[in-house]
Amino acid sequence: MADPIERKSGVIILIYVSMKNSCFFRFSLFLCFCWFAPTLSGFAQIVVSTLAGNDANGSLIAAIKAANAQKADAGKPVTISFAKNLSGEIVLSMDLPAIENHISFAGNLSNGNPTITINGSVDPSVNNGIMGGISPGFSLFVVKQGRTVAFENLHLTKSNKSGIYNDGGTVTVKNCLFTYNVGIGSEQGAAGAIHSENGLITVIGSYFFYNTGGVGGTDGGVGYGGAGGITIVKGNAVVINSSFIENEGGFGGVGVGSVAGAGAIMVQDGNFSLSNSTVAGNFGGGSIVTGASGGIVIIKGNMLIAQSTIVDNQGGAGLGGFDGISFCSGGIHVLSGKLSISGNIIAGNLNGEDEATDIEAQQSGEVHSTGNNLLGKAKVQIEGKADVNNIVLSNIIATTSEGTYKTEVLSGFLPTISLTANSPAKNQGATVTHFNPVESSDANAGFFTDAWKKYGTLLQADQNGKKRTEKPSIGSIE
Repeated sequence: MADPIERKSGVIILIYVSMKNSCFFRFSLFLCFCWFAPTLSGFAQIVVSTLAGNDANGSLIAAIKAANAQKADAGKPVTISFAKNLSGEIVLSMDLPAIENHISFAGNLSNGNPTITINGSVDPSVNNGIMGGISPGFSLFVVKQGRTVAFENLHLTKSNKSGIYNDGGTVTVKNCLFTYNVGIGSEQGAAGAIHSENGLITVIGSYFFYNTGGVGGTDGGVGYGGAGGITIVKGNAVVINSSFIENEGGFGGVGVGSVAGAGAIMVQDGNFSLSNSTVAGNFGGGSIVTGASGGIVIIKGNMLIAQSTIVDNQGGAGLGGFDGISFCSGGIHVLSGKLSISGNIIAGNLNGEDEATDIEAQQSGEVHSTGNNLLGKAKVQIEGKADVNNIVLSNIIATTSEGTYKTEVLSGFLPTISLTANSPAKNQGATVTHFNPVESSDANAGFFTDAWKKYGTLLQADQNGKKRTEKPSIGSIE
């Protein structure tokens, strides 16, 4: 195929020759535009036409190799799409190539559900990721430094090195499903679903189920286990309208100062904004030293949580160090840094000793409330206007007869937790216009303010897309 300059010359010559006949000229010009338009726009298009898990023609692996070889920039990425009639599983027989270009992956949908599944062939019953090695199977997406990559409408499952491993890129994830992915073991264990170091990730409308973080401190030294859902290390993250259900953190290192992986989210160092989301039924990793929260752990950095539901998570057990087995709470634990909360339900979470502990902080950790939270038991003084403490979970959200959370799926694949008929969360929240991210996270106000300006309109509806009223409900669901 001719390069862009040669193709452009062809257009000029054809137009010149055709000018004697105006009708033929218009028709020729139309044909030339159709031929040349992809080059003019700068958007290369590659279509995956087979479910083959190797590098056969038309396969995803072949598409990524071809996309890596294209000329592209962040504003004009290569697009990899899937044939309209293609659906089913791509079961890999080899690792996907690392992403070394600016690429946008666009999957297919049916009734709101992704129809393309990319399967790394990990056997979830042989979870060697927890033991520190790479589980049998293959890795999915690895994003290289400086690359801008988007994933939309895909189901990523059974990867042996995180569903997406972001090594310094800018990654956007929309309407994706992550299941049974395993993080690789390392000094800082990688997350099961999404691991991001020195980069930016934005996640919208996605579901994380039964992913497992990798072990930390694999050589017997100090380390952090990976989160089951998302871990960020020296980076930033924005997560909106997403659900983390029954994920598990990785085993922590054995040296003093090691911490196991959080069940859902772990901020090792960076800034994390979580809003309109559900974090329920996740399990923190265990450790010889310390366990981890089932929900969220902030080791260092700043986190802003707004209009979310964080319930019924279980902390992992540790055998010593700091406070021993009860070191990390079931819900949120702040080792160092700052947590800001607004309009959330955070209750019914248990630590490693099955003790109700929803929020806990070390002396170097700060927890600030801007109000309108429904909280269970917090091992830290939290003062916020309109906060309600020591709530009973079954009075707030839909629960089973055993008192645990109960999910519902109204459309697509995203599960949420509904409120009870007479829930005190109803109509007791504050509108997003009343929330000021600057006062919540003044140390890193720029990141949170920019994220709020860019995505704040999404919070005018709840996680299910229902418009919030002038007196919205507390938590992720109206």
